[in-house]
Amino acid sequence: MTSRIKGLTTEEAKRSLELHGDNSLKKEKKKGFFKRFIENLCDPIIRILLIALGVQILFSFGHCNFIEIGGIIAAILLSTTVSTASEYRSERAFEKIEADVGGTQVSVLRNDSIMRIPASEIVVGDVIYLFSGEKIQADGRIISGKISVDQSALNGESAECIKTTGNDSGWDLTSSSRVFRGSLITDGNAIMKVERVGGATYYGMVAKDVQTETRESPLKLRLGKLAEQISKIGYVVAGFVGITFLFNSFILDNNFEAERIIASFCDPQNVFSILIRALTLMITVVVVAAPEGLPMMITVVLSANMKRMLSDSILVKKLVGIETAGSMNILFTDKTGTITYGRPQCEKIITVGESYKSLSALKKNKKIYDLLNLSAKYNTDVVCDGGELSGGNATDRAIFEFFMGESVEEAEILEKLPFSSERKISSVTFKNGISLIKGAAELILGASKYAINANGERVLFDQRRVYAEFSNAVGRGERVIGVAAAQGGEVGSLTFIALIVMKDKIRVGVADAVKAVTRAGIQTVMITGDGKETASAIAKECGIFNERAGHIVVTSDELHKMTDAEIKAVLPKIRVVSRALPQDKTRLVRLAGELNLVVGMTGDGINDAPSLKLADVGFAMGSGTDIAKSASDIVILDNSFTAISKTVLYGRTIFKSIRKFITFQLIMNLAACGVSLIGQFIGIDTPITIIQMLWVNIIMDTLGGLAFAGEPALDYYMHEPPKRRDEPILSRELLHQIFIIGAYTLILCIVFLTAPTVRSIYRVSESPDRFYTAFYALFIFAGIFNCFLARCERLWVLSNIGKNKPFIFIMLLISMIQICMIYFGGEVFRCVPLYLPELTFVILLAATVVPFDMLRRLLYKLK
Repeated sequence: MTSRIKGLTTEEAKRSLELHGDNSLKKEKKKGFFKRFIENLCDPIIRILLIALGVQILFSFGHCNFIEIGGIIAAILLSTTVSTASEYRSERAFEKIEADVGGTQVSVLRNDSIMRIPASEIVVGDVIYLFSGEKIQADGRIISGKISVDQSALNGESAECIKTTGNDSGWDLTSSSRVFRGSLITDGNAIMKVERVGGATYYGMVAKDVQTETRESPLKLRLGKLAEQISKIGYVVAGFVGITFLFNSFILDNNFEAERIIASFCDPQNVFSILIRALTLMITVVVVAAPEGLPMMITVVLSANMKRMLSDSILVKKLVGIETAGSMNILFTDKTGTITYGRPQCEKIITVGESYKSLSALKKNKKIYDLLNLSAKYNTDVVCDGGELSGGNATDRAIFEFFMGESVEEAEILEKLPFSSERKISSVTFKNGISLIKGAAELILGASKYAINANGERVLFDQRRVYAEFSNAVGRGERVIGVAAAQGGEVGSLTFIALIVMKDKIRVGVADAVKAVTRAGIQTVMITGDGKETASAIAKECGIFNERAGHIVVTSDELHKMTDAEIKAVLPKIRVVSRALPQDKTRLVRLAGELNLVVGMTGDGINDAPSLKLADVGFAMGSGTDIAKSASDIVILDNSFTAISKTVLYGRTIFKSIRKFITFQLIMNLAACGVSLIGQFIGIDTPITIIQMLWVNIIMDTLGGLAFAGEPALDYYMHEPPKRRDEPILSRELLHQIFIIGAYTLILCIVFLTAPTVRSIYRVSESPDRFYTAFYALFIFAGIFNCFLARCERLWVLSNIGKNKPFIFIMLLISMIQICMIYFGGEVFRCVPLYLPELTFVILLAATVVPFDMLRRLLYKLK
């Protein structure tokens, strides 16, 4: 063979490499750590800090406060570094799991000898030897031999194609002589000449299309909007604080006396000093208003849950995909391998006389048993090697497995016609003139004039009983294959042998998972290549489809005839799409997105990649192609729909955790802004320093993020409707909590700062630092108690606290750190040691926020 077919020489291969490139896929260049770090500096919250830092440096001149500037820089670097490192590690971990095509070896003819080279080194013009069981690694033409290929990863079609020599000029997947990268050789051997490599292949072009990010997650949109609102409020309040401070310094302090006011304005040093203090106050307010710890907290929460999810066979590729799953409104899911196991099994053999549910029962009818056994072994592309089955489609393998181990007489084959989607049958003709035909049950029944009865005799075929059983099987969602015989090519008058009923069983737990996502308000749409009756029966069995609820089943042909507007109108009713094509998925995802729905999509093939990429959250199956996994956000390692249901619960838990953290942080920031604003009118310009607030927003918030990250996934989260894409991150009830408890905390702080009794307890006249230390402790412990209030939505604030033991530990840790700061913080944190009674009084005063909020919750629920 090598003498007739000439491969490339080493020099020719080099020239081809220079001209056409190699066979590696040019993946999107991965972002390095530094580039990701720079991008994360553009986070809305980080931008607020950067502005504050710039103003602080710009207007400090000779009065530069290195401690405050250093604190802001530390806050920016810590938050951005942690976020970047987590994203970087997550992507690198996923890349290790992805299979590298460069490691695959192929047999190539070079320099007149066959050698093995990595698939990535294939070049245009190479001659490659193809063997059964291998994947094709480039696009090209068959120049010798004949093979059966499974192109389902490329086009979603389960029917195998025959590829042999020819001169057709087309480059579509239906070409009879061209083979395409990603196809699996199920039978035969051949030789191909490579015509396209790398990104020029069909596989490579799809891979390139799905590498560009085109959408933002609902969480990012919500947080961006929240950050914008917070920054606007912060700037307005900061401006108001600056103006009131200037008014207080130039007007009130001079008792409205014109001469003194003019004198103040004429003293450059005095004006400069007042302006610097005003700017410092404004910067403090901006820093106080900005939730600096939020970006890092979100990363911490997502990363912590990502590790938990891996134990449930859920691999998170993109962290934000977890939360997006919890916001889903609609989920388009494949049937095979996700709803069902993807491994059909023979359930029943229907003959003209009776039906058999086991092989031992079938053996009683020797004639039919012998013919079916003969068909299973010869009318198939399945190959058995050491008990392992390869080749053929899932239907062929199920029939072969049913008869595996049964002895069969040797027969000489005269002609064999493989299955094709056009004919919907396969046949084998033996030398004795007998043909065995296998294929679509309706075709076999329609072409059968005779049948073999229980005695093995050929009689006229009475179809009534067989057809009734056939209809019942289809109604139950079972696949039915017909087998018949013909003598001398009498295809129009077949002799009916039997119907083989197969069922791809629904996965254990799928029905409960469907019920859970339905209860959660998520519309599930099953997409399958099955016929309408079979698809609707399976969807009904697992709980997706319910005619009484007004659900409908549509076919691919029906979708093709409908306009986009018509599909949008009926989309809320669609539960099943039968005879679906890959383009149907992409169209449905696009239209659902245009309806402002958060869309989920499952897929495993190359043809699924565009729809996986287009969806808000793409779920690739663990057994799927590399391109499908690359296009997805989450990989379901065990292919199960149950894992998708768990992902929704995890997503909702994460959203709840983020909400709880934001609630806690905004309560404290509201109180801090209020103190900064009112403080100047009560003679205290900076009751809380920038460094102290950075401790609250960075260190305390980081630990708080870890505490909220441990929040348990509670079942009642799946009883709530999904969040709209445009729904704000804070609900009306949470805003009520933020403003009421924030106001109470503010009042508590102001009373502490102004009450003569409190000022005498802490001997303000002797040591203002002791008084400010006590106030700082009050603020921190009020924050700790507010953490307990924010984590629970119910009346009893300690509800389910036992399910998050790390929360208790972290709150104790924050308390211990704060106590250490009081006694050892010194000048940096403006702290001096407090006596035990002084510290106890502060803690008890801070604890009053708990009964106050419980009373607020009770009144809110009664309202």
